[in-house]
Amino acid sequence: MAVPLVAVGILAACSGGGSDDAAAETEPTTTTTSTTTTVVETTTTTEPPALIAPLTGLPVPATIDRPALMVKIDADERARPQWGINQADIVYEEIVEAQLTRLAVIFHSEDSDPVGPTRSARTTDFGLLAPLNTPMFANSGGNSNVVNAISGLDVVNVNHGSAAGNLYFRENSRFAPHNLLTNTSELYALAGAEGGLPPQLLTYRAEGEDLPLDARPVQGVDLAYGGTDVTYTWDPVEQGWLRTQNGEPHVDTDGVQVAPANVIVQFVDYGRSPADPRSPEAITVGEGEAWVFTDGHVIQGRWERAVAEEPIVYTTNDGTVIGLTPGKTWVALPRTGQATLVG
Repeated sequence: MAVPLVAVGILAACSGGGSDDAAAETEPTTTTTSTTTTVVETTTTTEPPALIAPLTGLPVPATIDRPALMVKIDADERARPQWGINQADIVYEEIVEAQLTRLAVIFHSEDSDPVGPTRSARTTDFGLLAPLNTPMFANSGGNSNVVNAISGLDVVNVNHGSAAGNLYFRENSRFAPHNLLTNTSELYALAGAEGGLPPQLLTYRAEGEDLPLDARPVQGVDLAYGGTDVTYTWDPVEQGWLRTQNGEPHVDTDGVQVAPANVIVQFVDYGRSPADPRSPEAITVGEGEAWVFTDGHVIQGRWERAVAEEPIVYTTNDGTVIGLTPGKTWVALPRTGQATLVG
């Protein structure tokens, strides 16, 4: 606006007449408009990363500030149905005497009150405990060699023969030795601040991540351990692998059938336990064949572990680490030739 007004004043001074002097004496008026610039600062809110349970890959509302707890649970027909098997994050099934199996059941993200029936430890358990960073170990005891060996492990001993012994009790509806129970919450309370936080043992797929190219659809797998027969069958409704044992659905005391999101068949050799030559010991350090069942598919690959303190790594045959479905996982430890694909 300043420039046009100045121009009008100049034209009036050049036009002559009585009014010319007055016009000439009049200063041109300049109007200035001030412009205020307002800077608006925008703040981008970033959601904090989701907290993930290390042994399931599932989101949790808060950090799980406690160690892993391994409980030895009886798999004998006289011990079924069991308490707590569906609350565990990871379950290993190992061969013991007479070609029967026993469960090494690992809790972390959930409790089970009660849990059991608890049974005695085996030296196979030592290799499964080693990568868990000072876990708790609950069992009914064992022969003197096993008990002595446990005292030298990097674990928090809460077995029936330890200071936690008064937290174990008998279930009167069962016969001994298939009726010894305890409560995970009470074992955790007794241990207090002892033990370390477990690392992530398995790798999980991110949401929307594809399965490996060599994954193929499969109905399930049959396992013939010698004295125990187990089948896992994919159920697309449950989104899990329904477990049967010796031809019967394997259910817990609530009547819920075992149906983990993942099943790993890790073929291992068995040697003689140094604590008892009659007892087999699974060799879980080294490498071998593995079948990984996830999301209705099987990936036939490999397992490898250089030292007991490291987690076992499962890969495709070209070395790519296999990602599991976030959720619970059961790991079978059969000998080579004891598993058959179904479908």
